[in-house]
Amino acid sequence: MGVPSSGNWVLFSPPRRRGLLLHGAAALLATSILVVCLSAALDQPPGLGLILLVVAALLCALPLPILFYRLYGLLQSAYWLGRDGLRLSWGLRQLDMPYAHIVDVARAEELESSLTPPGWPWSGVLMGQSSDADLGTVEFMAADPQKLVLLGTKDGVVAISPEDPVAFVATYKRQSERGSLRPLAAYSVMPSFVLAEAWAQRLPRGLLVSGAVAAVVVLILVGALTPLVAGASLGFAPDGQALPMVNRMQLFLLPMLNLFFYLGNLVLGLLFYREKQGNVLAPVLWGASLVTSLLFLVAVLFSLVTHVT
Repeated sequence: MGVPSSGNWVLFSPPRRRGLLLHGAAALLATSILVVCLSAALDQPPGLGLILLVVAALLCALPLPILFYRLYGLLQSAYWLGRDGLRLSWGLRQLDMPYAHIVDVARAEELESSLTPPGWPWSGVLMGQSSDADLGTVEFMAADPQKLVLLGTKDGVVAISPEDPVAFVATYKRQSERGSLRPLAAYSVMPSFVLAEAWAQRLPRGLLVSGAVAAVVVLILVGALTPLVAGASLGFAPDGQALPMVNRMQLFLLPMLNLFFYLGNLVLGLLFYREKQGNVLAPVLWGASLVTSLLFLVAVLFSLVTHVT
């Protein structure tokens, strides 16, 4: 959403260095292992070794969306203080609060008992909720457990971590005392709502389901028919003739690439869906996943059926 268009606003950012380094390194490591497993799988004959390598590749792929979203959330994080209210942004999580909605603001070090953050406090990204005996449920939109500022609202407690907590609290007191004729309207968007909103619509739901089914069909087809062929052709020469046959294991590259394209378009579509043009851009991306799966399916059929022994 960005900063509101009117009024004088002060930006506070969380410390990002640790989170970017750790999550970037983890994403790079998972991607590297994924590439190595897929490369090794291409040279394996059908059997247990191939299955284990493919499973390992899929396991490495599973945390990648989470890691990339946490990186995205950290890069898109911001705390805005203005005369009209407080705006918090963390990835797809957006929260607007007028000052009348905020009951109290305090630094975590002022609490009598320490606060337990969710996940791994050393990771540089604190997202999610935790339960506290005194405060109840606390939502974290923070990066550093040593710089937490707690915002007590009528609906619960939000924990943030501006780079300079003392300056943030001082600015909050100064801005909230100014008063406003046009306070921010209370507004809250959770990341999980994006997929739920898209799933509630018939067209996005149909595109997502059909794209996933087509991607799985391509994977099953390759796994079922590959042992039946000695090799496969992966394209055409300039004269229109089929290219020489290659190792049949290289066909597994096609469904793997198709799955990655599907997941990438899924994430990008969800990011676009909340924008003004999202109702057009997101279905285009999800429809492209379906078309891509069909193209890969045709490629697999061409490569396999013409060389079945």
